[in-house]
Amino acid sequence: MSPLLMLLMIRALGPGGYGRWWSAFVVLEAAGYLGMFASDLWVRREVARLTHEGKDAEIPAVVGSALAVVLGCGLTVLGVQIVIAYPIAAAQDDPGLVPYLLILGCQPLLVNIAGVFGGALQSRDILGAIAVFRGIVFPLLTAALLFLAWRFDLSPETALVFMVSVTGLGCTTAIVLYGLHLPLGASLRAMLAPVHAKAVLRYGSRLMIPIALFVIGGKLDLYVLGAHVDAVLVGVYGGCLQVTSGLPNIRGLLDPVIQTQVGALYGAEPAALSASLQRLTRLCMFALAPAFVLLIAIGTPVLSWLLGFPVPYASTPLIILVASQLIGQIAVASWVVPMMMSGRVLGAIAAATLGVKLVLLLALVPGYGLIGAAIATAAGTIISMQGQALVGAHRLRYRPYATNLVPMLLIALGTAIGGRVLYETLAGTLEPVVAVVVAGGVTLVVLVALMLAILTAEERSSLRKLLRV
Repeated sequence: MSPLLMLLMIRALGPGGYGRWWSAFVVLEAAGYLGMFASDLWVRREVARLTHEGKDAEIPAVVGSALAVVLGCGLTVLGVQIVIAYPIAAAQDDPGLVPYLLILGCQPLLVNIAGVFGGALQSRDILGAIAVFRGIVFPLLTAALLFLAWRFDLSPETALVFMVSVTGLGCTTAIVLYGLHLPLGASLRAMLAPVHAKAVLRYGSRLMIPIALFVIGGKLDLYVLGAHVDAVLVGVYGGCLQVTSGLPNIRGLLDPVIQTQVGALYGAEPAALSASLQRLTRLCMFALAPAFVLLIAIGTPVLSWLLGFPVPYASTPLIILVASQLIGQIAVASWVVPMMMSGRVLGAIAAATLGVKLVLLLALVPGYGLIGAAIATAAGTIISMQGQALVGAHRLRYRPYATNLVPMLLIALGTAIGGRVLYETLAGTLEPVVAVVVAGGVTLVVLVALMLAILTAEERSSLRKLLRV
């Protein structure tokens, strides 16, 4: 969710409501993971492999089998969500959680169906249309509907219905796009006789324990924090998480390429895969640097504007979270572990992540509040992502980080610090909005100029081709 959508969600639900919504988020996230049963990763791996081997005729059977698993698991999980909605609300002593869980209950199923179709398309390098709809059309549509809910003072339930409606439209769009590029009818027929269903279930079952551990730990900070602070502060911390989620969202634009490379080249061409992952790591750093720098420089005043009230106490948690996201998201080799290695490896990393994060939360949140939660979450992010990347790189026998990444990191860090100093200087003499715009603009220009100066000849050539397109 972009900062704009976060702003509109908070306006529609109110800071307290937003905090309560986060306390139910882990249920919806668990439903998404369990309902998918890792079918999307299996599709990405198999479609990329079949395309690389020239076996396009086998793709409908792969997609149809994945759809059968997603529908079976998703409907089961949806039923469980309906049953547990009221007990969860009673345990939280908040009847308002019930509509969140019931209305949004079908959203994971819709997202997962779209994920199977979208994963197949992305593994076929059909990225443009998907990027436009996911990155532009649907976020803008969601923003427009949430704006209506806010401006006309519609109920929170109406805002949630709007969100589900856009998700349903997104699912329909993914199906239509799939039909334009791949045989939809054959894939749906294969869903009725899923010849690869056992393979999908075997693949997913090895990832269920690690996924469960990641889900438990994913929003554990919000629950521990909620036991020590009020809902508004939980909402503020949730705002920090949402703002810094811009980095993994940017990395998400590269994930289809990374996953396709892993699926197509792992085993057959490991040297080529290693070289590709090193290039993608550098590209990832280029893509992440602007968001990292701007969040350090002007993230706090922007977050205050999004939330609608000053949050100077969120400055340190925001810096901690954004720094950990940068370290975590450059770990592109992390996809090798869940896609190609045994579940025990991923399970060990997930268990270590959960254990460290839980210990830090219990030790730090009572005394340090938001800062303690941010430190624990940052440690979990780094252990999870870098742990997977290092294990994946070891399996491929290559260095995940080349020395040419160091200048990029130093430039990003130096520019971020300089931008923050510039903003603090301007904030004392200029209007807040003007100070944010000037500091952000100057910082971004300096970053781009320095980054362009260290481009390789190959990267310059690729950039020129991209600009001509």
